[in-house]
Amino acid sequence: MPRCRPHRCSLPALALLLLLAGCSHFLTRPEAPSVSLNNLQLVEATLFEQRYLLHLRIQNPNNFDLPISGMSYRLLLNGREFATGVSRDLETLPAYGEQVITVSVVSNLLRIYEQLRSPGDGEAFSYALEGSISLQGLRAPLPFSQRGELALNPR
Repeated sequence: MPRCRPHRCSLPALALLLLLAGCSHFLTRPEAPSVSLNNLQLVEATLFEQRYLLHLRIQNPNNFDLPISGMSYRLLLNGREFATGVSRDLETLPAYGEQVITVSVVSNLLRIYEQLRSPGDGEAFSYALEGSISLQGLRAPLPFSQRGELALNPR
């Protein structure tokens, strides 16, 4: 019966332990990043489609980097979908770090028309930013949601 010498058996075990330690933060589900709307900028407008740039502030509440592989998101105004978008090839978000990224969204004339004819109080409008972030090495995306209100007539 072959015998394993102590120093030969411990090398594969040590390699396995190092590999598991390096991937341990993906064994538990990371806390979802906080995503907030920083700015909205009209880029192009045609009769049927409008393109905007969304400037999003993303904050990582985890004690490890988040390698972002992609995002999907939508912007709602007064409870109605206004624009949608997807992005890929985003940067790694450092542990306890934040950054502002710029992504594009698309709207159409029908969505703008619905916003203009929807009744409102004329003083403010509500918005919601919803979506999910996909991480490299993690199958299930991390959802995010932010809601707010903007005053049209600041006092």
